[in-house]
Amino acid sequence: MTRFFVLTYAVMWTAFITVAVAGIPTRSPAGVLLVHLGAFAPSLVALWMTARAAGRTGIGALLRPTVQWQVAARWYLFAIGYVPAIKLTAALVHRVAAGAWPRFDDTPWYVIPLAIAFSTPFQAGEEIGWRGYALPRMAARFGLGRASILLGLIWAFWHLPQFFIPEADTYGQSFIVFVLQVTALSIAM
Repeated sequence: MTRFFVLTYAVMWTAFITVAVAGIPTRSPAGVLLVHLGAFAPSLVALWMTARAAGRTGIGALLRPTVQWQVAARWYLFAIGYVPAIKLTAALVHRVAAGAWPRFDDTPWYVIPLAIAFSTPFQAGEEIGWRGYALPRMAARFGLGRASILLGLIWAFWHLPQFFIPEADTYGQSFIVFVLQVTALSIAM
């Protein structure tokens, strides 16, 4: 597992730190290439390591769950409601602690389905590695609960270079709040 995490961090951090330090616009050809390379690092590393260890059979086993869609309706409801519930809870905690509501985005609601459609490939670029490759191996060693917390922390810190890219949605945000949010999401996932 150590090799997976080291390689995943090395690829992403090299790509994103290059964008941040060199001031490469994320919409330029070089920026797009580096951001995609970084975002897909967990899956690329997982696919490479799986191919080396188990060949085509292993790749098939790793990718098969990404197209499993016939699950109980309660899991669809959970998937749709969990993130809004976490975000609302975080906003309420912020309201109680700071005495004011956090800054909310002014994006119209009807843009959200389009954003989901565009963000899903990026999330798949991470999740094949995090949930498909790393989590089962960690769960076998630590149990699912501990593995989910530990992976959530590893996953959150992996995103750290994003906080230094002015065009990233995390730029200027609280990293500590991000770590808590991502760890909670990891547990649910």
